[in-house]
Amino acid sequence: MSDSPKVHLISLGCPKNTVDSERMLGLLQGNDYATTEVAQDADIVIVNTCGFIEPAKEESIETILEASRLKQEGRCRGVIVTGCLSTRYETEMKSDLAAEADAILTLSEERDIVRHADRLLGRQRGQYHDDPPRTSLTARHWAYLRISDGCDHKCAFCAIPTIRGRHVSEPMEELVAEAWRLAATGVRELVLIAQDSVRYGVDLYGRPKLVPLLQELAAVKGIEWIRLMYTYPAFWAPEMLDFYQDEPKMCRYVDMPLQHIADPVLIRMKRATTRQKTVDLLKTLCERMPGVGLRSSFIVGFPGETEAEFEELLQFIEETRFDNATCFLYSDEEGTAAYDLDDKVDADDIQDRYRRLTQLQERISGEINLDLVGSRQTVLVDGADVGGHLTARLERDAPEIDCHVVLEMDDGTPAEEAQLVSIEGSGAQAPPSIVGKFVEVEITDAYPYELGARVAGKIW
Repeated sequence: MSDSPKVHLISLGCPKNTVDSERMLGLLQGNDYATTEVAQDADIVIVNTCGFIEPAKEESIETILEASRLKQEGRCRGVIVTGCLSTRYETEMKSDLAAEADAILTLSEERDIVRHADRLLGRQRGQYHDDPPRTSLTARHWAYLRISDGCDHKCAFCAIPTIRGRHVSEPMEELVAEAWRLAATGVRELVLIAQDSVRYGVDLYGRPKLVPLLQELAAVKGIEWIRLMYTYPAFWAPEMLDFYQDEPKMCRYVDMPLQHIADPVLIRMKRATTRQKTVDLLKTLCERMPGVGLRSSFIVGFPGETEAEFEELLQFIEETRFDNATCFLYSDEEGTAAYDLDDKVDADDIQDRYRRLTQLQERISGEINLDLVGSRQTVLVDGADVGGHLTARLERDAPEIDCHVVLEMDDGTPAEEAQLVSIEGSGAQAPPSIVGKFVEVEITDAYPYELGARVAGKIW
């Protein structure tokens, strides 16, 4: 394997892109390529781009140019560009970036990544291994499970249907088999992702099959947390609420991208729901699952959004008290219905609304976290951060995007993996082996997006 050519893959964008990257790396490693985390050591640099909104597009282009500079300096032999940006702007990129990229692939061409890499390096082979397991880019104890791709909704601001196409579900038996494989490797938390997870199965089975899928996944031995992301608010069904309430493996965590709450804005966004339906759904969720972690995302500055409509959104966030929420600044995206709307909001006003919403959410998240100080909680230990401090997550927090817990020593300093010692039963310290394990802790400190805690109970 030491003589195998090396690839370095840069994965940009959302978790759906991460899964695409994992599958490409699996194909490459299954066909005698080695991977490296150092771009300068690679024979081929692959950039998996994001093309969702303007800042993501700019980041993708800059990353491509950086990879190209490595080739110009003789640090690598080829650059391959793929992902959402190259799918959305295939013609333009093949014309404008012909000198920077040796191959520009669309999403449908990613399954042939090995053949494209072989071509760049002049490699010949008689047979390809076309179905190796994907290579994980996450921690060993949790993994993404993409249950579907694409979207059938026509939200006015969104280019995803143009990029990823119609909603296509993965067959249930394949997803369950993947879950068993992941569990066998030590995965304890499945993070289910899609463009619209609640519509899973409609295309394959004629009606939503999310709950039957969740039932099958809950039966997988070794999986202890199942986290569902990207639930479209208009299509929550009563059986979903029942399953959430009754199945102990389901994380009491609801990710529901709402985008806005004012009815006139929702109509212009083509969101197929109303303020009252959303409020009623959230009320039901909180009544049936006390303490449920709520995450959402919002867009400020959508065309025609008035100051009064924005204030209505702020008031709604204040009243609902989301544990976590992401705010996006509206940007015009070619090919979307919103692109042609009149009454665009001034850029300075959009920035001001972004500032006000994020400040509000920071205060709310901080207050919610402060209420946890002194309580006993169960966390899943993720590993060391860049400073070597051990971090973990509560059930209400998704990996990579939500609040994290820093494990502390008895004196309140962050626990570093190398410093920890083994304990029996309960105590203030624990060994490095707690990475990937559930731990009972006492919350000691609180900030908007971070908690401090000490080990105070059992480890399993």
